Amino acid sequence: MSFDGMFTHAMVNELNQNLSGGRISKIQQPFANELILTIRSNRKNRQLLLSAHPSYARVQITDQPFANPAKPSTFVMSLRKYITSAIVQDFKQLNNDRVVSIDLSAKNELGDIHDYILTIEIMARHSNIFLINKETGKIVDLIKRVSPENNSFRGLLPGDDYKLPPAQNKINPFSTNNENLKGLSAGDIRQKYEGIGLDTSAELEQYIASGKTLDDFMDAYQNGLHPNTATSNDKHKLGFFPVAFVNTTTKANTYTNLSELLDNYYVDKARLDRIEQQTKSITHRLDIILKKDKSKVKKLNKQLNQTDVMAKYNLYGELLTTYMSKIERGSSSITLTNYYNNEDVTIKLNPEYSPSLNAQSYYKKYRKLQNSIPHIKEQLEITTNEVNYLESVLASLEYVDIEDVDGIVEELIDSGYIKKKRKNAPKKRKKKLGENFQSSTGVEIIVGKNNLENDQLTMKLSQKNHYWFHVKDIPGSHVILKTSEPDEQSITEAATIAAYYSKARDSSKVPVDYVQIKNIRKPNGAKPGFVIFEGQKTILVDPDRQLVAGLKENK
Repeated sequence: MSFDGMFTHAMVNELNQNLSGGRISKIQQPFANELILTIRSNRKNRQLLLSAHPSYARVQITDQPFANPAKPSTFVMSLRKYITSAIVQDFKQLNNDRVVSIDLSAKNELGDIHDYILTIEIMARHSNIFLINKETGKIVDLIKRVSPENNSFRGLLPGDDYKLPPAQNKINPFSTNNENLKGLSAGDIRQKYEGIGLDTSAELEQYIASGKTLDDFMDAYQNGLHPNTATSNDKHKLGFFPVAFVNTTTKANTYTNLSELLDNYYVDKARLDRIEQQTKSITHRLDIILKKDKSKVKKLNKQLNQTDVMAKYNLYGELLTTYMSKIERGSSSITLTNYYNNEDVTIKLNPEYSPSLNAQSYYKKYRKLQNSIPHIKEQLEITTNEVNYLESVLASLEYVDIEDVDGIVEELIDSGYIKKKRKNAPKKRKKKLGENFQSSTGVEIIVGKNNLENDQLTMKLSQKNHYWFHVKDIPGSHVILKTSEPDEQSITEAATIAAYYSKARDSSKVPVDYVQIKNIRKPNGAKPGFVIFEGQKTILVDPDRQLVAGLKENK
């Protein structure tokens, strides 16, 4: 199911159980559409994520790490002014809609207590987060300000009266009396009841097919949640009913609560979106260069194919020189016998040229093509290497974590693809080299997160008898298994990590090459991350997120 009203209802219950009575200790806005409130509750700090993202809007507790931007946004400054140290009184849902309100009680500078409401509206591209003064009903601030010209229904600026989004005039399923829905289709259910999404209505339709009532469904929903992600018809879906209930389910993962479910469900989607926000201008520039390079490779290959006629031009020159006495001046063509195979060959001539000039013309074409081949091959190699390099950089942005983006930017600066920031920019903290894991049998594994790290790990820091892993013929990270005598389990796990940190992350049966580092070398002048090797073996593995996470925890 999607994050519909039913899911929102269950999430509000979970938030009340974990965060009600807690105190807000920290407020961050790590990305344009996302707010993080650190809430101290039951002697534990928990991060509450409020997202107004157009595609991934949601509210949940999250365990994902978030960096605090150096400069807080205007919205964060307003929140810090009014609700820092505020007490979380309650989480409420508007009927069964995807609108969640958090009642807050905060003291001002004079010690007076004021009540506020932090409201998140989950409405796709219209999603928004509001801080509302409960006493006046006015908007203190909001994460997305909208001018009156773009929204005539209600004011969406600080100081406007807060007005609820347009009502759907549907029935709240939590306020009905033992209603029998037998005979209603999934579409009818969605039209009649508020907050029931496409997947939920399909599950409800199956549930009531046997004559059960809506109340039966609501009781099962209230008392038997089973958070899961189920793959059904090649689609990855959220769920909170037992997986066996969905007949088309082929694969499922279960979780202890809804927040853990969302962290796992959105981990790649949100990560890619955040990376895209940070690197949009860079990837745009790389895409332009890559497009030009691919076009150049195509042209160079075409030029190289044209050199196939080189031998023919040389033959024509030879035949015209040999049979020059037979050529009549002013002829446009002549048919001569090829003395290499005794076949007749028709050769075009320039009527304005003498027989000798015609022969020299073909020799000239032959020499021009002959001289161009080394240059074409050289340019083809250079451009192909650049294409491979740029594809590897763009691919790495699909599987690295948000904190690894700085390393990729540094790599592009060193390689001359983007300009270095001005000298007075704040210095970035030096980060550890690579990502560390440990196999089930205790062998250390390390992964390069960009091409500069790949070079460092493979060519400088690893021992010659250690083992190197990389997906076969696909952009990906270098993975080092730090042992000279690896066991089969460690080999499989290192290969799984290599497949996971590659462009083949979402594939299955991924071929991974592995070889001792002594059999690897880096050609002079090669792009970062590029190596050649021999004597490798290949293993097929599935990129398993849970296995990789477990190996990381081992470390």
